[in-house]
Amino acid sequence: MKKLITAVLIITILTGVINAQYKSDVNKVNSTTNSLILGIFNPKNFSMKHSFQVSMLTSSYGTFSVTSYINSMEYKFSEKLKVSADVKLQYSPYASSKFGKDYSTALQNDLTGLKLSRLSLDYKISENSNLYFEFRNLDGVYPYDSYYSPFFYNDINR
Repeated sequence: MKKLITAVLIITILTGVINAQYKSDVNKVNSTTNSLILGIFNPKNFSMKHSFQVSMLTSSYGTFSVTSYINSMEYKFSEKLKVSADVKLQYSPYASSKFGKDYSTALQNDLTGLKLSRLSLDYKISENSNLYFEFRNLDGVYPYDSYYSPFFYNDINR
């Protein structure tokens, strides 16, 4: 016990006596580069938002759960042109179906992965008109897909 206390005291005393390495040019800004990324992208025009979602659905045909992390990014090229994208990292930890284990495993694998869920381009033609292009990748989690999936078969369609 005395050896441990002696070692701790020696380390404590030496830590206070030993000087740390000092570099005088740490805060020096490199004047050969500008504040643009790759020389063309201004970080001030870039914005990013994050969201996290946990869902569970139960029906007479089975149950599944989905956990999603969505990163929404937007870059404003000019006052008239901006591009935005949503990248989704999704995981299905649980899926159970009355159609069998193979169907449950396939459903779980289909709902898991990294996906580009939205990509859009917004161009302002004039003060009163916009041109808007959007790509969306919708998966079976959304309620309006329930009419087409055998897992979520709607009784109204019978």
